[in-house]
Amino acid sequence: MTPLLRHAVLAFLVALTLGCRAERPPPGITVLIEAPPETLDSRLALSATGQRVAQLITPGLIVCDDSGTPVPVLAESFRELSPTSVELTLRPGLTFHDGSALTAEDVKATYDSLWDKAIASPRAERYTALERVEVVDARTVRFHLRRPFAPLLADLSLGIVPAERAFGEGKEAQGQAPIGAGPFRFESQPDEDHLTLVPFAGYYRGAPAIPRLHFRVVRDETTRVLELLKGRADLVLNALSPAVLPALEREPSLRVLTRPGTGFAYLGFNLRTGPLADARVRRALCHLVDVGPLVTYKFHGLAEPANGMLPRTHWAWAPVAGCRYDPPEAARLLDEAGFPDPDGPGGRPRLTLQLKTSTDRFRRSVALVLQEQLARGGVGVEVRSLEFGTFFNDVRRGNFELFTLKWASIIEPDLMRSAYHSGNVPSEANHWGGFNRGALRDEALDALLDEASRVSTPERQALYARVQERLGVLVPVVPLWHENSVAVVSRRLEGFEPSAHGMFIPLANARMVEP
Repeated sequence: MTPLLRHAVLAFLVALTLGCRAERPPPGITVLIEAPPETLDSRLALSATGQRVAQLITPGLIVCDDSGTPVPVLAESFRELSPTSVELTLRPGLTFHDGSALTAEDVKATYDSLWDKAIASPRAERYTALERVEVVDARTVRFHLRRPFAPLLADLSLGIVPAERAFGEGKEAQGQAPIGAGPFRFESQPDEDHLTLVPFAGYYRGAPAIPRLHFRVVRDETTRVLELLKGRADLVLNALSPAVLPALEREPSLRVLTRPGTGFAYLGFNLRTGPLADARVRRALCHLVDVGPLVTYKFHGLAEPANGMLPRTHWAWAPVAGCRYDPPEAARLLDEAGFPDPDGPGGRPRLTLQLKTSTDRFRRSVALVLQEQLARGGVGVEVRSLEFGTFFNDVRRGNFELFTLKWASIIEPDLMRSAYHSGNVPSEANHWGGFNRGALRDEALDALLDEASRVSTPERQALYARVQERLGVLVPVVPLWHENSVAVVSRRLEGFEPSAHGMFIPLANARMVEP
């Protein structure tokens, strides 16, 4: 079945279901997600779903708002004592879900646990600049750095866990039935596809108005749509293709809410061996990808073409040239790299590569368009769709040539250091948690990224402009687009506003109403 026919069938199913009598929903609010969170412990979570659900249970000291500005959460305030020391004061009266007090000792234990080999946190590399955490008193904690580290505040979003659960057997207990100080507390998880949270009466901002919050994994998009239309679900966030949104907007029981997003979609390369180790081949492929039609016809305007990881609205964005659509230049580069056209247009491909993606229909349809565009330039592409868990594991371990993925949100520009620094290549040593999945290694880029992490904002801006210029030369990925944040909500869910970063935390401010 072609992608166009799949969307037509889905639209037909939507049309058939519109106006059908809604089924009685389960008590509380039901959120549909595409894949299960691999863990509810934010120290271990790598996927966007895992991190976003964990944030509801175990928030951090600080969170960055939609503009990327650090905002206190469990911390009441923060101040810089020196370029290598930051002090935070906790809110008074904080308690965990079990009623125990949350103190500076819990904060210290949480961060100290990142270096425990038994914990094996894949996020530990983000905190290599952190030398030690000092408990000043019950409500005051100081972070001492080995060197100036500008992104520190953004990285203090790590969920705080009770000290007794930070190490040893506590890790297992935290993974099975997590305890935090967030707006919702864990109630049950009978299997990986079902999770129930309930409001926490002791939350510092008051208990949420939603009486019960169900997360249910529905991997198939058509089923997610039908569950919304049948009244069996109340929220789907950034997990529906744009083609079905117009029909859902016409359904009286649903609302479609959008806002510009910070997510970044890209075509990734494996730079370790083979043709893609040559920057000329990567640049050629970039010149064969025509993003404009994809944004127009696949996203119906709910995305912006990207020239790099940072969205245009980000303070560190630089107006670099990017990679324009230029098939003649692509042909020249492929010739130069040793991949001449053997038969002329329509003949055998210059080279053949495999592109991995998830089984999500929309993502597969995008992959098939990329396959067609690259084929026109003489590059054969085999598209292989895998269940997301299998696909993501292959990407983490370098088992791919090409892949499509997206960063769910771009907040701190130091994310480029995670994504492109040679010290962040996934390996057994870092528990396959490095984000430089294509294995880019470039000393000049490493130096720029390291320096940008150490200096103040005006200097960082200039350095990040040079970083973006260098990435334009190296082409470790093909930038595709920045997708809008889109929420489809039922009329039973009021007060929910999607965040630019696609977080679930706005559920803490929402309420449930009976129609």
